[in-house]
Amino acid sequence: MATNFFEQQDHARRRTGLLVICFAAGLALMIAVLYVVAMLVFNVIGQEEQGTRIEVNYFNGWVLLGVAALTTAIVGGSSLFKIMQLRSGGRAVAEMLGARQLDPSTRVHEERVALNIVEEMAIASGTPVPPLYILEDPSINAFAAGWSPNDAIVSLNRGTLKALNRDELQGVVAHEFSHIFNGDMRINIRLIGVIHGLLVLGITGWVCLRLIGPAMLGSGRRSSSKNEGGGGIGLAIMLFGLAMMICGFIGTFFGRLIQAAVSRQREYLADASAVQFTRNPDGIGGALEKIKLAGHMKRTEENEKASEINHMFFTKGFDSIFATHPPLADRISRVRGISQEQVQQGLKETASRMQQTSTETSTSSNQMRASEEQRRRQAANILGEVVLGSVLDQAIGRIGTIDKDALQHSRELLESIPEKLKEAAHAAPTAQLLVYCLVLDEDPADQDLQWTILASELPDPQIRQMRAFQEMILDLDASIRLPLLDMCIPSLSQMSESQYRIFRESFDRLVRVDGRIDRWEWVVDTIIDRHLEERYHKPGAERRANRRLDSNQSPVLVVLATLACIGGEDESSAQAAFSSSIEFLGWQASFPDPASLKLSGLRAALKQIRTTRFKDRGRFLEACKHCILTDGKATIEEAETLRAVAESIDCPMPLLSHPG
Repeated sequence: MATNFFEQQDHARRRTGLLVICFAAGLALMIAVLYVVAMLVFNVIGQEEQGTRIEVNYFNGWVLLGVAALTTAIVGGSSLFKIMQLRSGGRAVAEMLGARQLDPSTRVHEERVALNIVEEMAIASGTPVPPLYILEDPSINAFAAGWSPNDAIVSLNRGTLKALNRDELQGVVAHEFSHIFNGDMRINIRLIGVIHGLLVLGITGWVCLRLIGPAMLGSGRRSSSKNEGGGGIGLAIMLFGLAMMICGFIGTFFGRLIQAAVSRQREYLADASAVQFTRNPDGIGGALEKIKLAGHMKRTEENEKASEINHMFFTKGFDSIFATHPPLADRISRVRGISQEQVQQGLKETASRMQQTSTETSTSSNQMRASEEQRRRQAANILGEVVLGSVLDQAIGRIGTIDKDALQHSRELLESIPEKLKEAAHAAPTAQLLVYCLVLDEDPADQDLQWTILASELPDPQIRQMRAFQEMILDLDASIRLPLLDMCIPSLSQMSESQYRIFRESFDRLVRVDGRIDRWEWVVDTIIDRHLEERYHKPGAERRANRRLDSNQSPVLVVLATLACIGGEDESSAQAAFSSSIEFLGWQASFPDPASLKLSGLRAALKQIRTTRFKDRGRFLEACKHCILTDGKATIEEAETLRAVAESIDCPMPLLSHPG
């Protein structure tokens, strides 16, 4: 699995390029069709002006330029506008559909269960908890949206919460996390823009045909003989509008086909990944069965509004040539490891039992039950060989994936956090206080200065709350600090822009009170910056990633040397660690002056490394691992720093579990 995440991310980016090529080809075809119609109109009007003399013009550069400009402006401009409208990522997509962000402090049982599952999955995978959105729709569905794991959200329909048990809901959430890890979200947003642009072309044609053209035609009929051309212009506009409508419909047809073709194979992969993550085919399989038994979705106004993002949902209830998801029976067959005939027979038996009793049941058919052990063995086979070696080595090898042991460890870790701290992490005001507590300095003198700053900015009740939080945090194992910070992210994302600005200003004053930023402060600052700063101030930034690692040697050397200095007991051991990582990369470089290395300089270096392709990011992280493991051990501090480095380049590093 070591290269799966990186290969899938690069593959997703290549598919985005393919989408652009298909879009450009479709745009050129539509321009050609509209040009033919425009020249037909041009020749008819010219013939009327020249009387009986017939002179057919086949090419007119100005007409071609005008048609190309108009079509590009409508289709390209509308697509670009929609993509820019969604530049803030998953949140914009969810709000476009009318979904609302779930309050992390909710006490509704079904919402609480969903939040717990998302938290477990996120912490196990090493990603800060994505905000959970709820779409008030009775159908069973879900989607993940965003440009990258940093701005991703997960949305669940209300029907999903009500109809599925915990295992099935975990399977659905695992399916959506697979889309996050596999880079599907980026191309999904691009697809929204393409479909929107094509739809707008057809709508513009309809306006010309039904409104502008008839208005001009009526004006021409009522005008004097000097202005009789108005009627001809009206007819020309109507004809051109009809052509635009036809082009829009054709373009939308092919756009839907692209939408379907891109999505279907990704759904198979996400289903397989859900089984791999949870090691439980009955979870995702049970959810798919319940959707199948529920029948087809009714076409409502909400369904039509969501048609532009069909490819993003967990499932599509109505089947057609435009279906963005494979048939449910096929997906169930693959997940369960049984034939489609067995699936259909099992569904019939289950439906029959459901009709005979009024109580809700999710039991499987006898045939499915008989092959349960075989299915579980198949699910275990998907996991492949266990990655051996150090805990840190395992984490690097499992980037972009989750396993059952990590989920169990994540659940145990969450249970070990005091309830008051979890409640605090689930509310924006107290989540801010928790973050402040996490960066309180160990040095008593510096901590006193931090408390002085806090006392000047916060009321006494909040100061007392922070004191209580600090006592509980001091009793926790050091490895719990990062998961606790991860839990705060959804709550912090609920702040307004002005509240976030005040929070950042206070946070910056706390970490700089001693005139420097230490390693742990840099880790916290980096995670907050990557998962909150982009949501508020830099939506849609830093999307290109196509450079090779060899072209970014300078920032790579800065990162490796800094890691070597953090983990080295002295300069000679730091030099040995640095040399080991450079040897792994096959480079030649001298160890820089340690005095020139500062944690504050890491951010600029990592920002530059984010321009490299994902395959090379995997190689870079392997070099970081060699640097840390040169002495044969890895401390929590080193692991935390590597986790922040990985997050800085959009590579979620899974939860580190201590060897038993």
